Amino acid sequence: MKRPLIALLLLVAACATNGGEPTTSVPAIPTTTAAPIPATTAPPVECPAAPYQVSSLPIGIGTATLDADKIDPDVWTSVGGTRTTFWGRNDGTVALALIRGALPAVDWPGEKGEIKIDGTPGVVGPHPDGTWVAAWYEQPGERCDLYTMVFYPPWNPADVQATLNGMNRVGG
Repeated sequence: MKRPLIALLLLVAACATNGGEPTTSVPAIPTTTAAPIPATTAPPVECPAAPYQVSSLPIGIGTATLDADKIDPDVWTSVGGTRTTFWGRNDGTVALALIRGALPAVDWPGEKGEIKIDGTPGVVGPHPDGTWVAAWYEQPGERCDLYTMVFYPPWNPADVQATLNGMNRVGG
């Protein structure tokens, strides 16, 4: 597990510049839900919500109220014991998911760039399924110290970077 994680964090690629695209800070209306835990295994301890405030979102993101019971888990959000916070678009679709308790469920073969999330090193890049994905972990590296942020299409790389740069750790 450590080797793929270290390799993941060492890969460098594009997405290191802002590109001059404007972003706007808006109050986020996140929806938080826990991933279903498979019945065939002992349930892992459920992680608390991620201790991050997302202070910079593009216009139209974070404005919809999402019904957590109607969001279908996908490859990114379905890991048992994780806690996911969702932000929606004006049309009610999921725009962004912040997952605490798992690194990306699927390694993505595309280029990844290095980024800092409130001082913590991570990687970010486009995934072949159309999402943009960021991943990082904090010490001591226990399961609930692992984070994945998924940006559902459409996304501008400059908006991805601005959103990640606007994250602040605010608690446990």
